[in-house]
Amino acid sequence: MMLNWSICSNCGKILDNSNEICPFCQGKVDKFQIDNLKNELTNLTFLVKTLDVFRPYCQSISDLGNITLESLILDDFFRWFSYLGLGDGKITDNEVEFINSLLDSTYSREDILNLTDSGMDEIPQSFNCLSELDEFGRNYDMTNLNSVSTLFKCYKLFGKFFITVDNELDDNVLKDYQSYIDKLESSLGDKLTEDTQIDLKRDLKMEKPEEESKGLQDYLDELNKLVGLEKVKKDVNSLINLVQIRKLRQDRGIKQPPMSLHLVFSGNPGTGKTTVARLLSKIYHEIGLLSKGHLVETDRSGLVGGYVGQTAIKTQEVIQSALGGILFIDEAYALAKTSENDYGGEAIDTLLKAMEDHRDDLIVIVAGYPALMEKFLYSNPGLESRFNKFIYFDDYNSDELYNIFWLMCEEANLTMDKPADDYIKQYFEKMYETRSSNFANGRAVRNFFEEVITAQANRLAPQSEITDEELNTLTYEDFLVEE
Repeated sequence: MMLNWSICSNCGKILDNSNEICPFCQGKVDKFQIDNLKNELTNLTFLVKTLDVFRPYCQSISDLGNITLESLILDDFFRWFSYLGLGDGKITDNEVEFINSLLDSTYSREDILNLTDSGMDEIPQSFNCLSELDEFGRNYDMTNLNSVSTLFKCYKLFGKFFITVDNELDDNVLKDYQSYIDKLESSLGDKLTEDTQIDLKRDLKMEKPEEESKGLQDYLDELNKLVGLEKVKKDVNSLINLVQIRKLRQDRGIKQPPMSLHLVFSGNPGTGKTTVARLLSKIYHEIGLLSKGHLVETDRSGLVGGYVGQTAIKTQEVIQSALGGILFIDEAYALAKTSENDYGGEAIDTLLKAMEDHRDDLIVIVAGYPALMEKFLYSNPGLESRFNKFIYFDDYNSDELYNIFWLMCEEANLTMDKPADDYIKQYFEKMYETRSSNFANGRAVRNFFEEVITAQANRLAPQSEITDEELNTLTYEDFLVEE
């Protein structure tokens, strides 16, 4: 099995195999194949066998009976991969092949789907066994052996590659991965070596280098060409004009009153809030207000930890990554404290301090449903004083939904015949008129578009011959998926 991966030996980012030098840190890129991961597993099992001499003195291992420690570790890895694989509700051929290639096993997709209890609510038993072995080993001056840290590194490394085995990264699966790794780190505590803990800070996302900077006018044009959002574009353009004049006054040494540039984006999902925030970060960079002009997106899960002290660290790390740009916190209302054991308040306090400490090179945008965002701001006086500029994103009307659908078609090199075009005009009129209070807007269009192209594929697949015109044309029949 050949994997199309590379990993930077310096910053740990996953890249594709075309990279020789990391575009993020200019570090050396190491090519990775399944054999590299097998070598890591071999090193782990060798270490376990070295410590096996202490097995009779370890109660947790004695409880295993005839089960070998190596078998236990491989079984726990299978549960780890199954937990991650089921995070998006599907198991792919690549995932099954990865598991069997690495673990030298013959699991089927059904074996994974039938694993109703992955056992991931508890720390895997293999960690408990190795903890005891390590302790006995240290009593015999084998201080250079730390099998718990080695197992932990394998969990991180193998999991990192497993969740990208299909050359894409599902956000929910990434959150599951990060959440469980954090849970392991918290539970294992001082059993982990220092270098293992530092390594946790590596960014796991498959990313591309930042695009080359365009000119200010290019970004303004891109903003103004967005479908709909007329009031948003007007408000944002007024804000940009205000920022430009303030920057000019500042450059000329003219005094001006202090002003908060942090923003509240309110509105239903799928209305372009993230897109506008990303363009705003680029525009502010071109104006000279922000030093980098990048956007860092996060939500409660990226800021709040599971125990005292962890939240401040997680929030600070996200803030540090956003310095010089915009920190975009989606569904920010979820940070509002709901109980005594809720650490969302700790994240808010850390955020407020950072907004003051870095007020010259950090802008924070909080986003979410209008009513919930109002309650969120009222939950802390510091939030009210720092977030005093609101931009409301209206739902897209039927014509705008229709135009968004056509844009998706054009991006996919698709067109529609006349009956299909007539149908979707009526479809989006009905969608808009009957929309709910939490209407998904652009996301609803995207979901419908994906259903339609799936229907087209089902229609064309049985044909023995398919013309280019058929491949590139959606017909009325393809739109009956909702009927």
